[in-house]
Amino acid sequence: MQFEMFGREWMNMSQQDSWDGFRVEAATQVTKWLQASHTLFLGTQMRECGYIYQFGPVFQTEGGRTMLVARCGLDGGVNGRIIKKVGEGFELKASSQTHLKDPQRNMHEGAVEYVGKDWTGGVKLAWQGAFLMGGSFTQRLIPQLQLGGDLTFVAVNDIMMIGQAGVRLAEGQDVVTLNVSQQPNPRTPGASMREASLKYVRRVSERLSLGTEYKYSHPDQESGLSMGYEYSFRNARIQGLVDTEGVVSCTVQDYQGVGFSGRIDYFRGDYKFGVLMHVMPPEAQQPGA
Repeated sequence: MQFEMFGREWMNMSQQDSWDGFRVEAATQVTKWLQASHTLFLGTQMRECGYIYQFGPVFQTEGGRTMLVARCGLDGGVNGRIIKKVGEGFELKASSQTHLKDPQRNMHEGAVEYVGKDWTGGVKLAWQGAFLMGGSFTQRLIPQLQLGGDLTFVAVNDIMMIGQAGVRLAEGQDVVTLNVSQQPNPRTPGASMREASLKYVRRVSERLSLGTEYKYSHPDQESGLSMGYEYSFRNARIQGLVDTEGVVSCTVQDYQGVGFSGRIDYFRGDYKFGVLMHVMPPEAQQPGA
């Protein structure tokens, strides 16, 4: 397992696809491997104009060894991603994001990853206004225990270094992940900030999972606690999250019907609610039907 996926159970639970206003998701199956998707937001606060429209194709070969995803929107944003599996263990990834109206949002990245018998490794090169180069490595000590870390160098005036190290313990229905990181402190130029996070996820049943995350940073001595849940159906999912920053959120999605999203930030007085509709066009009738 790659290092960035050590806490995947908690990420799947906490990284909710929240939105506000009215949202429509439509998909058209062009061929067996090609699908065209449309997304429309109305009455949203995510853009000053109050609406967003995005369109893009999704292509995947049989067996899933090659995947191409692209997206473009009326706001001038265009992005694309390709994933290609080579041989038994190598995987090549490339992504590009450009914005015609805001060049600061341009980003390009390429990566190579390898999955061995009991270890994984990867290197990447990216451009986000400056060059970034990094690498990651993980090692499985026993079936339940993995160690790993990554290191990233940012080519600015003085070379900045961002490092992380972590351990993952998965035993039965329980997954515990401990991660420590060091990066430049945005509040104090030239100083470093260290952060530790502890994640725990318990799979109560085949459908229900509960999780929590605790964070602590030094020298700011700030901490935070988040608790979440996820309940999965065959074609639907319910996610909820609450944290000590006063944020409560919940999303309900039926991938063949409607969905709802709510996010309340009590300390800032920010309330956002949204409704989602999935539009699945009827399949084309067969000749002679």
